[in-house]
Amino acid sequence: MALFPLTILLSATLLFLVQPMLARWLLPQFGGGAQVWAACLLFFQTLLLAGYAYAHLLTRFANLKQQRWLHAVFVLMALASLAGLTNPNGSAATASPLLDILWLLTRTVGLPYFVLAATGPLLQYWFASVFPLRSPYRLYALSNLGSFAGLLLYPFLVEPYLALDLQRQSWAVGFVLFSLSMALLLWRSLQGSKAEAVVPLQLRGQPYGYWLALAAAGVVLLLAVTQQITQNIPPVPFLWVIPLALYLLSFSLVFNRDSWYQRSVWLYLFAICLLMALLLYFLGRQFDLYSQLLLYLLLLFSGCMLCHGELARSKPAHGVLTAFYLVLAAGGMLGGILVNLLAPFIFTKYWEFPLVLLAILWLVTLVNWRHQARWQTALALCSGVLFMGVFWSAESWLGQHDVSKSRNFYGSLTVRDANVAGQWQRQLIDGTTSHGAQYLAVEQAQQPLSYYRAGTGVALSLQHFLPADPSRTAAQLQGRNVGLVGLGAGALAAYGQAGDDYQFYEINPAVISAAQQHFSYLANSAAKPQVILGDARQVLAEQWQNSGSQQFDLLVLDAFSSDAIPVHLLTAEAMALYWQHLMPDGVLLVHISNNYLDLSSVLRNHAAQLGLQALFLPTAADAQNPAATEWVILSRNQRFLAQAIIQQHAKNWPRPLQPAVYWTDQRSNLFSVLK
Repeated sequence: MALFPLTILLSATLLFLVQPMLARWLLPQFGGGAQVWAACLLFFQTLLLAGYAYAHLLTRFANLKQQRWLHAVFVLMALASLAGLTNPNGSAATASPLLDILWLLTRTVGLPYFVLAATGPLLQYWFASVFPLRSPYRLYALSNLGSFAGLLLYPFLVEPYLALDLQRQSWAVGFVLFSLSMALLLWRSLQGSKAEAVVPLQLRGQPYGYWLALAAAGVVLLLAVTQQITQNIPPVPFLWVIPLALYLLSFSLVFNRDSWYQRSVWLYLFAICLLMALLLYFLGRQFDLYSQLLLYLLLLFSGCMLCHGELARSKPAHGVLTAFYLVLAAGGMLGGILVNLLAPFIFTKYWEFPLVLLAILWLVTLVNWRHQARWQTALALCSGVLFMGVFWSAESWLGQHDVSKSRNFYGSLTVRDANVAGQWQRQLIDGTTSHGAQYLAVEQAQQPLSYYRAGTGVALSLQHFLPADPSRTAAQLQGRNVGLVGLGAGALAAYGQAGDDYQFYEINPAVISAAQQHFSYLANSAAKPQVILGDARQVLAEQWQNSGSQQFDLLVLDAFSSDAIPVHLLTAEAMALYWQHLMPDGVLLVHISNNYLDLSSVLRNHAAQLGLQALFLPTAADAQNPAATEWVILSRNQRFLAQAIIQQHAKNWPRPLQPAVYWTDQRSNLFSVLK
């Protein structure tokens, strides 16, 4: 009896542990962009669906003894394939990063993940066969608790303390323990078992479409609320853990005990949350951090309780259990595809957020119209129409000064004209965060704003750079070679002089289009700006391999102020790559402005390892530039660093050095840099 919950708990925990672990392994090789995460999501959701389909077909066409023997063979094959996980070869094989990622994941963890995915529904089906008077759905609740445990284990215990190689090896040990537990369970269940006939499943007459819609709606709500949290709440690492935890908790509650779900209670709460959703979407910045987080999570939890509560109410008898789980997995995959693959091409804003709220309201109320008063059905219908009408009107009014809007895998990008302190600016906004601005007045158009304005660390470095050798000063200042990671509106191109080469690295094609079409920094620069599309680290590695060093005088890293911190750009291996491309007397500038993360210790420790001097240059906010900014300079060039203008702006480090904060491709931890 105890082997069933133990084995299910192990399998669910391992399922959620391996996903962030392998995504973390792939980042330095394929870049930190959305393609890596989208490819991983596609792989794991597809394999989860395949595992559920295998479990369903097995229970439909094989008797219990055949099912156990066949699954035992798959477990043995998965054990034999673990060598691919503990000693992976991560080299790219094709010209397509997506195909490379899918192939590497298949080769390293494909079979073990498939076995783990199939184990949950299979064990619940076997449990129902062995203990027909007990509910197998409590094991499903336990499976979600195991997923929750795996979710918390990685960011809090695994990633901070284990290098990537040791993480993979530890996971392999965990899979061996799971296999032993499974072997013992199979051995006990096979003893004395007979080759029973295949039991025909009562597959007809089930509400498959309703199950599919509810499962998809729950996943879309999870992803949409997570997007809104990261858009409206300042960047806090691992904020995505809390929504996913509540999503899993709602599953565990409703499938563990029927009394947890009272439709009328959760429906009224959800209706109140619809009003809060309007306020949060349009006025989220007016609420403090904790109020926003609490309201978003209440909205998510009430919606998930409705979706998953209705699923629990309509769950079938155990004979159709695997078909039920197969539909839930298909719904989850459908929801992921809608948000991650289709929505970026269909919408320019995050319209899936209000649409899924409307869908949940109508799924729960209109589908059950026979069991409620007519006025309740009419109220739900009218409330949904009113909600979308208000949402559409508010979106149109607030976007009246929008010049352009676009959306892709990297987020929603808006070019907007705004009046700041009596002067009109054109702003580039990623979600709700500004990534550059320009005066609309022609006479001020080449005056950089925001984080790049005169007096900031990057402006001073670009304006006052000197080579270490005085004899090279005249020649080098006639044609400086500058690399810049992150384009934004292209404001730094305004500091370019005749003869300079400015090489921008930008991962988001929508940012490049916006900078070229709606801002004039690039077009009017005296330098020769060039924009290269791609993840900066990946492109720099390819350039080093193909053509050697770019011999930059200055290299600017400006990719650390948004909600998604590209850790792979700040590891020791990345730093070594940057200095392969920098001149010996070159200057590395890093933008570290962030309300919740302190990256200074990471850079100071890298500087100590590389024999560099690090200076901290902060700039306070003003009327035209409401955002304060912090830049760090790293260099061996004492002639440049000793200039009075640099020393005057250099300040004491705002926080003590943390010697243990040293990031590598094998080990990094965002918790260590929380302010």
